[in-house]
Amino acid sequence: MKSPKSLSDLMSHDKASSNLVNYQQQTSNFRAIQTLLVSILGDNIAQNIIVSNFKNSILYLETPSATIATAFKMHQSNILSHVRREINPGTVTVEMKVSPRSTLLSNLKSTAKSKSAVETKVTKSSFIPDDAANSILTISKSSDEKLRQSLERLMSHRKK
Repeated sequence: MKSPKSLSDLMSHDKASSNLVNYQQQTSNFRAIQTLLVSILGDNIAQNIIVSNFKNSILYLETPSATIATAFKMHQSNILSHVRREINPGTVTVEMKVSPRSTLLSNLKSTAKSKSAVETKVTKSSFIPDDAANSILTISKSSDEKLRQSLERLMSHRKK
């Protein structure tokens, strides 16, 4: 019986897997750049900046807001020096674009955050209305033992 191959062996054999390694490295660099932006600009500004690409020694960033782009311009040389020092010394410049695509991505992020906030509120304040509780109790009385116990456990979590 053959032993399983390690992940690094699997990823180093063909061209498609070498692309996977490149994407993995690029993703880790993008995350490091995003972390760097948070430390320099603060979370309020950095959360509105998306690292879109790093190509030909140029770091491309996008934002949905011209105001964020202006705030970024004030820190651009500081960010470039930190990127050169901590991530890639070959970085020539950092370009910021105000992009509708960034707006779409930021809207998707905010929608996801608001949905999770709503779900949290619903689960924290969830309760079983009295008429539903009465129906569950009626059903439990005419059910077999296992179902009756489950329904009674459900009802014991009911907020009054």
